[in-house]
Amino acid sequence: MKGPLVTRQPRICFVSMEVYPNLRPGAAKEAGGAGFQLLELARGLQKRDIPVSFVVGDYGQSFREDIEGFPLFRANKVAYDRSVVRGLANLGRLFKAMRAARADHYVLRSTRFLSFFVMLYARLLGARYTFMVASRPHCLRGELESISPAIQRLYEWSLKGAHLVTVQTKEQQDLIKTTFGIKAPVVPNGIVVPAFEGPRLDAPFDFSWIASFKIAKRADHLIEIARLLPSRRFLVVGGPGPDKEYSRGLTATLEALPNVTYEGFVTPDIVGDCYARSRVFLNTSDWEGFPNGFLYAWTRGIPACSLSIDPDGVVTRDELGIVEPDLKKLAQGLDNLLDDRERYAAMARRCHDHVQEHHSIANTVDMFLSALPG
Repeated sequence: MKGPLVTRQPRICFVSMEVYPNLRPGAAKEAGGAGFQLLELARGLQKRDIPVSFVVGDYGQSFREDIEGFPLFRANKVAYDRSVVRGLANLGRLFKAMRAARADHYVLRSTRFLSFFVMLYARLLGARYTFMVASRPHCLRGELESISPAIQRLYEWSLKGAHLVTVQTKEQQDLIKTTFGIKAPVVPNGIVVPAFEGPRLDAPFDFSWIASFKIAKRADHLIEIARLLPSRRFLVVGGPGPDKEYSRGLTATLEALPNVTYEGFVTPDIVGDCYARSRVFLNTSDWEGFPNGFLYAWTRGIPACSLSIDPDGVVTRDELGIVEPDLKKLAQGLDNLLDDRERYAAMARRCHDHVQEHHSIANTVDMFLSALPG
């Protein structure tokens, strides 16, 4: 089934129950990476006079409001609710909001629970549907065990029914083709890239760790590295994850470490400034899609280092940081990098050059529009 012919600029609506705190900083104590990417892309499209709207979660706001020139339509509080009654009510609110947006093209990023219903509603409304992959599990049937078999089947149907599926990396492109038979173009994550200000050799902190305290972010590894490098200064920024007891334990441990400054949650409008206060960005996650933290860091000429995250091998291949799965070896490598000012300065320059060439908003918008069905 094909969508309608569109001869004017397409009206694009991004559907996200989590993006509202990115649009309205302070609305919640967490603002996710998927929301950040949607907003960056929306701003880039808006600059090209393409009409953009959002269907957003319920944070107590009115049904319709405008922020930054974007019409926002309130749907439900969460993407997925185990209660059948609340779930059905949420689906009704979602359809009401999508219908009010009057878009030609509805775009969902990351939320597998909603994918089938956004696809179905888009088709009922005579519009097109795009799903934007935001992490590796979206590309693998065997890694969808976190959702019920019924939702897993609906997700797979939604991929087949989408007019377009996009991925972040070549690895994801290969995986989704092998698993689901989907040909998905790469649309890289984008970010506004300021002018290069030189290597941050004299930044007040040696390392920054900026994430929520979700278990998969592995802040416990951060604590081990901080203990292995007692003479190095760590800036930690992040709000609590879903497991409140786990988050409280991490907070107490971090606050007790003499070389760690813990500043808690920071709203998305100012989080970029936190990266600029360190010389190296540290990621300890078990898995990610393409971390926004890497982009934030690279725009400021800051190397990104991790235990395992290396999208398409670019960090290792282009020397944009350090990737080392052995925690003690990683700590030693980080220490050595900061002791070698010449090596650090050259790496900082490469980081900025790379993000400018491959992840500028202009580049992301170009690739998104070229992939969008006409």
